Amino acid sequence: MKKWITAVLAALLALSVSAAFVACGDGETPGGDPNEGNKGTRYSIQAPSASENFTITGLPNGAYEGDAVSFGITLTYPADSVINSVEIHGSETGYKELTAGADGNYSFTMPAEPISLSVDVDYYPDNETDNFLSWDEENPVSVVKWQPSYEGDQYYDSDDVQLVSTITSQPSQSAASMALTVHEERAFSLDQSVVPDDALTVEVGERQLSNEAIQFTVQIDTSKVSAGTAKIVLVVENGHKFGDEALLACTVTVTEPEPLDEIEIWTETVIFDLSAIIDEPTTEDLYFSFEDLDWKPTMYAQQYQTVLDGYYTVADDNTVTLTLNYAVGHRYKIELNFRPPNPDATPTIEAGKSENATYSNNELRFTAEKGSITFILS
Repeated sequence: MKKWITAVLAALLALSVSAAFVACGDGETPGGDPNEGNKGTRYSIQAPSASENFTITGLPNGAYEGDAVSFGITLTYPADSVINSVEIHGSETGYKELTAGADGNYSFTMPAEPISLSVDVDYYPDNETDNFLSWDEENPVSVVKWQPSYEGDQYYDSDDVQLVSTITSQPSQSAASMALTVHEERAFSLDQSVVPDDALTVEVGERQLSNEAIQFTVQIDTSKVSAGTAKIVLVVENGHKFGDEALLACTVTVTEPEPLDEIEIWTETVIFDLSAIIDEPTTEDLYFSFEDLDWKPTMYAQQYQTVLDGYYTVADDNTVTLTLNYAVGHRYKIELNFRPPNPDATPTIEAGKSENATYSNNELRFTAEKGSITFILS
């Protein structure tokens, strides 16, 4: 009797265990996508070949049509490299260029076909010479951002920072000795936030009385740069041989200038009498120059002021009235000269009547409630 009861219990236990296994295996494997079987074909994504300059992160090896695919690109040398293009390609899709999102990642919607990903990255390490071209040794490695020295100060090409390169080897197939007569040149920056491309121009230096280029100079407009570090790249293509070029790169550091000391600036109207030289044949070429003798580079003030012929009027009484800006308490040297220099004429200058002014011993001194200004005449 006990054996029969034991057999019945064993049979019931076996049925219970079997039912439990059927419940656990019903449907998909735990953790899987229950809709995966309804998506259709999973198409492959071919990653680019391995590169020493970058790595791809987060790119799957395949996806279904309509899936959002996202991935990242990590540069091996971020400060020395630039991503030229990122594209996906398929027989129906063609070539489709991708752009990085706000998070720096790239994304696309998977088409209904296999695709391949291509990434074009250039690596520009600093170098001193390449092919036929070399950087000059005295080139600067630091740049100070330009700031106006006084109200109305203007930026000129002379304020540019120059990176000079010289042809130091004979370019292939060029008839000119150590020079190029046919060439193309360009310069660009790897960090647009520090040195934008519109701050760069390339000037070509040629031998006198010829079109033989011997130097290529990158001009950096220091009014357009910002603090930081940027890689500057110069490419010069040899027009005498297809595919022949020289590529130079250098890193420059941009710093902010020291702020200038604000000083009190006044405006004064001064009358000058030109009667002594009004009959000179070159009077029409006269110009006035004013130099602040107490000026310092740390001041927000104008060191020189020049009034050229054509920018002033000689009145009927042979006087010229000029309005000048000046720093309170400073001494100014005033000169009257001819343009171009005339060795046969020696202009002299005398001060006419000016309000709040005294004139003696070639010094014109203005006084006011808060200070004074002295003009030294010569």
